Amino acid sequence: MSAGTRPAPRVFITSLDVELNAALARLLRDLAPSIATSPHSILTDVTRQDSVGLVILCETNAESNALDVLQSIKQQRPDVPVLVLSAHPTIARAAEAIRRGAEDFLALPYSEEGVHKEVARILEAAEPPDRVDHRDPLIGTRYGFERVISRSARMRVVLDRGNAAARSDTPVLIVGETGTGKELVARAIHANSRRAKRPFVPINCAALPRDLVESELFGHRRGAFSGAFTDHPGLFVAAHGGTLLLDEVTELPLEAQAKLLRVLQDGEIRPVGGLESRRVDVRIVAASNRKLKDMRESGMRHDVFYRLSVLVIEIPPLRDRREDLPMLIAFFLDAVSKRGARQVDGIEPGALDLLADYPFPGNIRELENLVEGLSVALPPAHTTIRAEDVRGWLHRRGIHAGDRTSDATGVPLKLSDLEAWAIAEALRQTHGNKSMAAQVLGISRDTLYRKLHELGLPIELTDSQT
Repeated sequence: MSAGTRPAPRVFITSLDVELNAALARLLRDLAPSIATSPHSILTDVTRQDSVGLVILCETNAESNALDVLQSIKQQRPDVPVLVLSAHPTIARAAEAIRRGAEDFLALPYSEEGVHKEVARILEAAEPPDRVDHRDPLIGTRYGFERVISRSARMRVVLDRGNAAARSDTPVLIVGETGTGKELVARAIHANSRRAKRPFVPINCAALPRDLVESELFGHRRGAFSGAFTDHPGLFVAAHGGTLLLDEVTELPLEAQAKLLRVLQDGEIRPVGGLESRRVDVRIVAASNRKLKDMRESGMRHDVFYRLSVLVIEIPPLRDRREDLPMLIAFFLDAVSKRGARQVDGIEPGALDLLADYPFPGNIRELENLVEGLSVALPPAHTTIRAEDVRGWLHRRGIHAGDRTSDATGVPLKLSDLEAWAIAEALRQTHGNKSMAAQVLGISRDTLYRKLHELGLPIELTDSQT
């Protein structure tokens, strides 16, 4: 190692569960993680090695002393971030872990994507700009524009506008139906911007409890409300220097929108219960599955809408870029095989023709799930996806391939298929909002759920919060 060159940060994993250690090591293999087999050894490693970049501390039983170990780590090396994974993820336990210095607190069993994102975020936030090469396998190539697979002219417009957005700090509004890849484009913009070495923090505004929205976004002071036992910095502070993605931004309450406007105008936030404002350097990317016209009529503040929509990127649905189906299917087949599933060589022309006629209300996400499902269920004697495989998948969703239609609109003539078509069409028109779709159909929301279940339609892909 040449003089003046510092070693790349190392990730240390420690728990009493050998299998959990091994699984996390495989998941984060691009970072060459080390496993510490005991609290004593992790404390020794943290104390003696300057190259420690992150400690992942796992508590797998209620009697674990993981939080005591956490406190000891922070006493000896307050500069080392610690991520706690807990099999007992109570609010009280999480609050105590944060109070003792944990960077974040995740539940066991863990989500692979969730751990990937959190590790990337922590390393981005903790490291100075000249120490990021070690993260490239994890966050650089995973989220660049090369991940947007398309030969469609309409997607070329998306990529051109995305590249333009990456060259500035202008607020960006990304609109598109559920499953079209809005977060992927947002990540690509961040990864190609001057902020690429700083945090990318995504948040689904529709998933935030209304009474905690302002606290989650802007932070709060200790004692600001019942349960606020400690200061909480908020997501804007977590994204300082980087990018904050506000997904489903139209779901923000008006009070939070007023505070958001202040950030857009002045770059300042004030935590709940705080008296002083704090400046933050955050690039805001907003996203919505509604059309622009619907966003303006949704009750969203017009001044916030106009500040967010300086640069608008509209992602077309998959049915408007069917020429991308072969490339996308090939990509997903390769991804499935790399995750340990059987090798599938491709898709037969007849099967591809059937998929080209399907409207894909869940868009790219639905196609990915379809490819994975067909790959796993493919009979052992076959190495390609056949027309009968796709026809069976369509049948389970109440769609009978090859049925005659009344005209070029694609509306089924068979009474048994009309119901499934009407539900899918209502969900498409309402962008996956089940309550609105039920109103369009003249039925209750509970009845819509029952129909979705009976017809085998993908409930999770038609939720407005996906």
